[in-house]
Amino acid sequence: MGEGGCYGGASIARTECWEPLIAEALAVLDGLQEARNRGDRNVMVESDCLQLVDALKEKRKGRSMFSQIIDDILVICNDFQSVLWSHTSRINNCVPHSLAHIMPRVVGRMVWVDVLPRIANNAVMFDISLLI
Repeated sequence: MGEGGCYGGASIARTECWEPLIAEALAVLDGLQEARNRGDRNVMVESDCLQLVDALKEKRKGRSMFSQIIDDILVICNDFQSVLWSHTSRINNCVPHSLAHIMPRVVGRMVWVDVLPRIANNAVMFDISLLI
């Protein structure tokens, strides 16, 4: 989302089956890589996973797989002018949730620019209605 509009989205199906915390962290990493590839300079990362948002805000260190992904996320953040971390309630996170569930269970990546699939578009409209 940027300045009141939605300009893209992505859904990735992997061969691995990760625990939810790892999957959330990988989704953030993938999203930041996509934003960097598009040349975005300022990003806002919003997640309903409080543990993830807190770890990013606090720049937690550790040796777990989760910590290693946090490290990777923080490194890629150096490529942006600004990065804001935001925790949101699950009800306010329906756009990413809808994108995560529209990909057929085939390994691969789907990226949409300017136009989102209908289910995601409906979720965007619901998100906007919460702001009014």
